[in-house]
Order: sequence, then structure tokens, then C-alpha cells
Amino acid sequence: MPGLLSDSLRLRGIGRRPVLVFIQILWCAALVQAANSRSRSSYFVFYSALALCCGAAEAVLDGASVELMQELELSGAEVQATSFAFKTAGSLVARMASPLTLAAFSSHHTAAKVCVVAPLAAVGISMCASFPAIRRADRGASSGVPWCWQSGVLAGAFFLFIRGAVPTEEDTFASFISTKVSGVWVGIRNASGSLGGFAALCCFQALPVEITKNLRLTILITTCQAVLVGGGLRLFLSTVDLSSFPWLYALCTALGGAADSLAFLPNLAICADCAPKDFGALGFAVLSLFLDLGDQVSSRLAALLTEAYHIGNGKDRSWAHLGSYVVLCRLFMLLPLCLLLLPGFGRKGTSYATDNSSQVPSGIQAAENTVGESPRSFDAQHGALQS
Repeated sequence: MPGLLSDSLRLRGIGRRPVLVFIQILWCAALVQAANSRSRSSYFVFYSALALCCGAAEAVLDGASVELMQELELSGAEVQATSFAFKTAGSLVARMASPLTLAAFSSHHTAAKVCVVAPLAAVGISMCASFPAIRRADRGASSGVPWCWQSGVLAGAFFLFIRGAVPTEEDTFASFISTKVSGVWVGIRNASGSLGGFAALCCFQALPVEITKNLRLTILITTCQAVLVGGGLRLFLSTVDLSSFPWLYALCTALGGAADSLAFLPNLAICADCAPKDFGALGFAVLSLFLDLGDQVSSRLAALLTEAYHIGNGKDRSWAHLGSYVVLCRLFMLLPLCLLLLPGFGRKGTSYATDNSSQVPSGIQAAENTVGESPRSFDAQHGALQS
């Protein structure tokens, strides 16, 4: 709904900035109210409002990233690599700041109120950032076929569902690691994963354009390296006891985080590439829904496999078959590669004009872009907003 509202207002000449700022103000209010909550019911209400505001802001920014991709004629992987890298960096900062904030303030309620500086900073960034311009000449351009029935969109949605439905060993492996190292090293390990993912996404942007613009090749390479590198590292950690060397768990997690972040990047690229021109936020959200639905199936399959292998702590359970479980889950990641042969896979959902000769009316340009800023500066700012 926030994506549809933002898209509709944009078509009427109202940019995404007012919607984004309004959502972030609601975010601040919900965070303060959640920190002041003393009953279970009120906490549930305001915590749910927090989650909704966070998702709504991300939906608006996803729409802006689609418009940026179309305006600058970039590939979805190129734009999403930048935004996903900044989002990963934001997660890394949050992981590092959270224990420091809790240590500085005796009350969790006070620490939660201090966290309001994050959405307040996002408001300031939103006011200063430049957004892709509204181009009247481009409105209504389409291929003549309804967006949802185009072959590229159908193939992309089906791929996202199957890719999301692949069972993953992530939660089970995290439980295993918690039995090997202390709580402090668990936190360091999680931060190492985010750091590795950020470094990998930055390196991806330095690859030749022939690779970053080729979606099929990107999916093939990133999936294979996730199976070989990510699976190999976890197989090693599950079979060799390294409790005396906790730093090795952090190092392997950083390398595995890099592999897994690169493997997830094409999913975001598909959502961006297949989103329609005039409804970028809504299209991105709809395609992401297929990935989320697949993730629900993945959770059920992972639970069944965990039961079948009797993995975990407790009666009649052990970690002896964790290595086999990891290998099986990683091999399942290769199954979606067969879908790369589907006709129309990787084709953009709605062709957009490549003629840049049309000029944008100055009033509309001023409403969306900060005077004197280049549209390309939005690339980094969008990532900072998402983080």
C-alpha cells in the first residue's frame, strides 16, 4: 500500500520525498511510544507500527531505485549493489552501536528513546537528497501487454518464488555456532558477516559492465560461488572443532557472508528489472512478495530436514549430521539455475524510453531534485537512506 500510494502521488506531480519524510516522522513517534510502553498490548501495537514504518520507507526507496535505474539506463544489479551495500553497512553499524547504547544507559526504555536519532537523521538526509525527476513525456509508456502478464515478469516472479523456497541452513547453523563460542564472539561473528557482505558488494561494483549487466551470468556465478565457498566453509566448521580458536568462526563467517550477499543480490536485481515504469515501488514490492512467499516454504522444508537428520540439542539429537544437512541445502541452491532457460527471463517488465532529448519542465525538476545536484548522486544517498 505505501508503494502504491507513493507511485500514485508521483504520477500526480508529488514526489517521493514528502511521502518518505512523513513515514519517517511516524517512525520517530512509534519508536518513542514503544519505548514508553509498559504493557504487552501497547508494546505490541507500537512495535508493529515500527515494523510497518520501516517496511513502508523501504518500499518508497525501492521505487526510487527503480526510477534511478531507468533514468540512467543502468542494470538492476548495478543499482541494487549500491543500495544493498549501504543497507548492509547500516546493519553493521547497528550491530556495533546496540551493545554500546545498552551499556551506556541503565534502562532499555531510555536506550530505545536514544535510537530515535536514526529516523531523525533519515529525515534530514531525505530533505537534502536528490531524487529521479518526474518525466511527463514518459508517462503512460508501455509495451501494450499488461505488466503482470509479460513473459519477463512471469519468469522473474517464478524464479524468485523457487529461489526463496530453497531450504537454508542459516538458523540451524547459527544455533550450532552458539554452542561453540561465547555470546561475545557470537556478536562478533554476526558483525563479521555484515562486514564481509559489504566488502563483497563493493567489489561487485568494480566488475566489468559485461558481467554486471548480464543477469543470467551474474546469477550463475554468484550461485555457484555461494555453493562452493559458503557451503565449503560451513562444512569445514561443522566437522572440525575450533572452539579454541573463536576468531576462525568470525573469519569464516565474513567470507561466507560475502558469498551469500552476492548470491542474494540477483534477487533484488530481478525485482528492479521487472518493475513497471510508472509503478516502480508497487512492482518491486509485488515481486518481493513472491520471494517472501518462497521463504515461508523454505522455513517449512528446513524444519522437516532438521527433524529428518535429528539435528540439535536434546534427547535423540546431535550435531553429527550437520555437515550433510549443509551440503544438501547448498546443493538445492543449484536447482533454480534451470529456470535461467525460461523464455523472456531477465527481460525488463516494461520497456522504458531511452531518448533523453526530452526536457523536464523546470517546476517538476525543482520538485524532485536539489538544485545543482546530479541525479547520479542519488545512487549513494538512496543506499544511505535504506541503511
